[in-house]
Amino acid sequence: MEAIKEPDWNTIGILGAARGARGSAEGPTGTEHLLAGITTARGPARKALDDEGATRTALMAVLRDTMDRDGAWSGTDDIEASVAAQDVLGDDGDRDSLTGAAARALTAAMRQAQRENAAKFTGVHLLRALLEEDNRAVELLGACRVSPQAVRTRLDGGTGGRQDGLGPLLHATRDILLGRSHYRHMPFWQRWVLRFAGINWASRPAWWVSTETYDQARRLGNGPVGTEHALLAVLATHEVALRYPHLAKASTPTPDTRYAGGERLARLGIDYASVHHALTRDGIRLTADPRPVKKYLDEAARPRAVRSADSCNASTNDPGTGPLVETLLREQTRARQLIHALTTAPGD
Repeated sequence: MEAIKEPDWNTIGILGAARGARGSAEGPTGTEHLLAGITTARGPARKALDDEGATRTALMAVLRDTMDRDGAWSGTDDIEASVAAQDVLGDDGDRDSLTGAAARALTAAMRQAQRENAAKFTGVHLLRALLEEDNRAVELLGACRVSPQAVRTRLDGGTGGRQDGLGPLLHATRDILLGRSHYRHMPFWQRWVLRFAGINWASRPAWWVSTETYDQARRLGNGPVGTEHALLAVLATHEVALRYPHLAKASTPTPDTRYAGGERLARLGIDYASVHHALTRDGIRLTADPRPVKKYLDEAARPRAVRSADSCNASTNDPGTGPLVETLLREQTRARQLIHALTTAPGD
């Protein structure tokens, strides 16, 4: 039998995280779980994935979505050739099993470490091995719009190929969605819990907007938080969600009207860049909001009745951004004043 190359401590953590990525699902650990495990460990393998947008938050959101759908995968990951983890990893394995594809990836990672005369095999060895086959790990990357070749380029020290088309002003919102950063105004314990849970903000847009509003005010440095910041938050989250549909559409209710507010603004010709420009450069004079912005946010975030049978799912209970925009346009808010200024021709 071929000698087993031991994993380093970082990779032991990856293997444990891979088992956790299965959730309550039965069956063997597959390549998709190994890939998700890599995103939990520090090091160049995780960084290569993160830089291409395959963050822990993104991968786990897609994985959770596949658990709820039959036929979610096009490939089987060679489940029929599953083997005991201990047969592949020795004492570092457990009593669970590995799909045939996962077993081959781990074996290939060990062989690569042996060829390099490395003391142990690492997350980089494992990631390279996962990218060599047409398996569920590669399929998971594809669902996240990530190219395996771009990840390899990152591992080799290159710049990869991630281009999401978002302007610099939206990078902060995007990085929060992907789990690369977190909202600073939240208490430390809450940030820690959300980071540990890998929350997918895009699945709950009303909650996302209510949190993003305060960060928009902080970034602008405009003093008190007003409905103009809520308007920016609706636009920012909508435009970012459009670029990351695998997150926005995860656990999607039917029909999906959660981003109706942003869609309504887009039809009016309003986008994030134009509102941001108006607030920072045009000097548009705005009168005070009729009510504190918190009142608008809390009122609009109340769960509405849903038609989905899965009423326990938080994303189906989220009312989306439509109710907030409806209220902002109905009352004489600072947001409405801004929209009026941007959509009315001079002299009208």
